[in-house]
Amino acid sequence: MKNSDLLLRIESSMPFLSKSEKKVGEYILNNPKKVADMSTQSLSTACQVSEPTLIRFTRKLGFNGYREFKLQLSANLVSKQLENTPVRVDINDSAQEIYEKLTAFTIASLKSTVNTIDGNDLETAANYIYLASQKKHQIFLSGMGASTVLIKEFQIKMMRLNIQTVFYEDIHLRLEACTNLKKDDLFICFTTLGSSKENYELIDIAHSRNAKIIIITQYGNSKTSEKADITLYTSVIENNLRLASQTSIVLQSMIIDTIFLIIALKDYKTISKDVQETKELFHRLGHTVI
Repeated sequence: MKNSDLLLRIESSMPFLSKSEKKVGEYILNNPKKVADMSTQSLSTACQVSEPTLIRFTRKLGFNGYREFKLQLSANLVSKQLENTPVRVDINDSAQEIYEKLTAFTIASLKSTVNTIDGNDLETAANYIYLASQKKHQIFLSGMGASTVLIKEFQIKMMRLNIQTVFYEDIHLRLEACTNLKKDDLFICFTTLGSSKENYELIDIAHSRNAKIIIITQYGNSKTSEKADITLYTSVIENNLRLASQTSIVLQSMIIDTIFLIIALKDYKTISKDVQETKELFHRLGHTVI
């Protein structure tokens, strides 16, 4: 059954559920939007069932647990929302119409990602990066195709925090350098669909070296994240033309900005002082700070 049929899947399963599990199913069917923002404790309380019952319910639907179920429910709700979003680009559309449709789609996807991304995982990912830098561990970056744009953006943001990262555009050099990873080094991979075999090869190497692994990818790409310590999921369905991954780049860029700010706020006074000194230096040299 397709992801967008999750609520229908619950309805179909109702006759096969226990009495307490049916309470959960009925509550979700009547309050899907509310449930998307509820914790296991709050939902089990609302349904008057135990948390283990809630976990059993999600596993009967084929999920590993409540978190995976909630992510899918959020994606399901967004999918229905996107059905009413004017994102189908037509060959006869004007420039203004194309812009409006892509904007509407991007906004819907940004709102969707608020539900599919986990705040605790964001905080943990930022802490991994911060601690790796503090302990002088290597931070190794990878991504193929359009993802290299995101890597460059990430490198610049980290440089402004005095955090050094490693990235080789040549895939052979990247593979060779990846073999130098050591325990507790950090491997960060940007990928949308996880279709590049090179990413899997690099992830396997990083995993074998006991490096910590962070993956930024589209929700549903579970294969790429199997060996990850942290996976940050975006929620996006590409527009009908599929000529480029415009929206996925915007979403992953937002994650980069969020991580940048989380780390910057750990030592805001020092960062602010460094930024001001940089501006003053550029001003003395006659340059404009970008």
